Amino acid sequence: MNTASLPLSVLDLVPIPSGSDATTALRESLRLAQYAEDLGYERYWVAEHHNMGAVASSVPLAVLAAASQVTRRIRLGSGGVMLLNHTPLAVAEGYRLLSALAPDRVDLGLGRAPGTDGRTARALRGASGLMEDSFERQLSELMAFGTGNFPAGHPFAGTVAAPAGDGLFPPLWLLSSSGYGARVAAQIGAGLAFAWHINPDTAGAAAAAQAYRAAFQPSVTFPNPQVIVAANVICAPTRAEAEELSLPLGLMFLRLTHSEVASFPSVQEARDYPYTPQERAVAEASRARAIVGDPAEVAARLHRLAGDIGADELILTTMTHDPAARRRSYALVMEAMRGGVAVAAD
Repeated sequence: MNTASLPLSVLDLVPIPSGSDATTALRESLRLAQYAEDLGYERYWVAEHHNMGAVASSVPLAVLAAASQVTRRIRLGSGGVMLLNHTPLAVAEGYRLLSALAPDRVDLGLGRAPGTDGRTARALRGASGLMEDSFERQLSELMAFGTGNFPAGHPFAGTVAAPAGDGLFPPLWLLSSSGYGARVAAQIGAGLAFAWHINPDTAGAAAAAQAYRAAFQPSVTFPNPQVIVAANVICAPTRAEAEELSLPLGLMFLRLTHSEVASFPSVQEARDYPYTPQERAVAEASRARAIVGDPAEVAARLHRLAGDIGADELILTTMTHDPAARRRSYALVMEAMRGGVAVAAD
C-alpha cells in the first residue's frame, strides 16, 4: 500500500484536560479541525460519549455545527451517533441541517453501543421506549426519514425530515468493532469504519473487512465498498517523549473501570498515581492499544495496519493533556506518512 496516497482523518473525543474546562476544550478542538484541514486530513469526526468528565463530546452535532463555520474543505461527521440513544427522525433532521451548513462534506457514522455505562444509557433513553428498539429497526427508519422512501403503509409515511432539499441526507457509515457492523454495512451499501482503537484485533478486523467487501451491495452514495480503520495514535519527535505523553491514557482508562468521572489527567498526575500492581496492569494494557512512538515508527505501524486489514483510509484519535502536543502529533504523522513538511504546531 502506498502511504503517500492513503487518506488520513481525525477522530476527536474533545478531551478536557485537568485544570481546564469544556469551553477551552471545545475551542481547542475547533482549532484542531482547522489545523487538520490545513495539514490535508480528509475528515474531522467527533465521537459520542456520555458521563465522562475527560471528554466534551456528548453532542457531536453541536461540535460539528461549530466546526462547519470555521472550516472550508474537510469533511465533518459523527464517529458516531449512538443510534439507540436517539430517535431516527431527530438524527435525520440534525444531520440534514448540518449538511445545509456544510454542503457536500458531511458524513453520518452510526454505532449501536451506548457510548457510556448502562445506567447513563437508561437515563439517555428515559421512558421513550428506545431501550426496546432494535438497531436494525431504527436504522431502517432513519434511512426512510433521510430519503423519504417509506414502505407502503408505514405509519410515518408522509412525514418529512426537515430541512427538506435534495442531497442533504449524508452518506452513512457503520461503526463496527466486530463482524456485525460489517454485515449491516454491506447489506445497505454503507461505508465501514472499524474501531481497531477499541478492539485491536487485526486478524478480526481483516476478516470483517473482507466479509464486508465480499457481501457489499452498491448504493447511490457508495458504488464501491470503503473501509476506514480507526487507530489511537500518539506521535512525538522521540519515542521516549511519546511514551511519556501516553501515560495519561492508561490512567484515564483505569478510572473508567472504576466508574470515575474525571478530567483527562496530566503526565504528572499519571506518574504520581499510586497504582496497585493490578491497576498498573490495567493501565499498561490500555496504553498498549495505542500506536505510540516517533514519526518513523508510527508511520511504519500505520502502514502495516492499513495493509494487514485492507483499509482504504485511516482515522486517528490522539488524546494528550497538552493541546499543542496533540496538534504536533497529527502534524508529525502527516509529515511521516507523506514525506512532506509539516505545519508548525504552535
